[in-house]
Amino acid sequence: MQPVIPDIGLPGSVDPISALIALGGSLVLCIIIAFVYKGTHRGLSYSQSFQFSLVLLGMLGSVIMMIASGSLITAVGLLGAFSLIRFRTAVKDPKDMAYILFVLTVGLAMGAHQYVLAVLATIIVNIVILVLTWMNFGMTNKHEAVMRLMCKGNGDNAVNTANYENALGKLAESYRLLSAHAHADRMELTYGIRPRKGSTSVAILEALRKEKGVEDAELFDAKHQVEF
Repeated sequence: MQPVIPDIGLPGSVDPISALIALGGSLVLCIIIAFVYKGTHRGLSYSQSFQFSLVLLGMLGSVIMMIASGSLITAVGLLGAFSLIRFRTAVKDPKDMAYILFVLTVGLAMGAHQYVLAVLATIIVNIVILVLTWMNFGMTNKHEAVMRLMCKGNGDNAVNTANYENALGKLAESYRLLSAHAHADRMELTYGIRPRKGSTSVAILEALRKEKGVEDAELFDAKHQVEF
């Protein structure tokens, strides 16, 4: 009795028409996703190359799915090949990672000939993104700002930080020291502050700038910042 050899599939030819539909559909759908990304992006981390990559990743995901669906051996080989690839570019915004997964999902669906699923996913997820962006979902009114003070020491070169923190305690709802950099006779202080209701970060900046010993004051609005 001969042993039964499992059918692991052999590489087969891909239908050119199906391949063109998958690639063309991936291109159109990923361009739509890229435009939605551009229109809903907030902050300073926008990158043209990232938007460019979204379109390519979706199309490449479609190709990968078509290659892997023809043979189990080929699929295992693809996993080994991709294990050699290392992406050095750090994705700072978690929403950018979600977009990467979005375009890959659409591309894989097109490569698996799940055309209706790919179109529905693109339409529904994009509508959700637009609605959440319009609602400003997840944003709090009491966001934190970053304030940097360059302070000069007194006669014995000591910087009295208590004066600045007392002023912050009166003007801000909350504050915290992020960093302190000591120079010869100066100190650079960086605080994270939350303005009181009815006040603004700029008003706090103006008040601190008038404090004795403050040579320079700088403000960064951290509302749309990914990291400090």
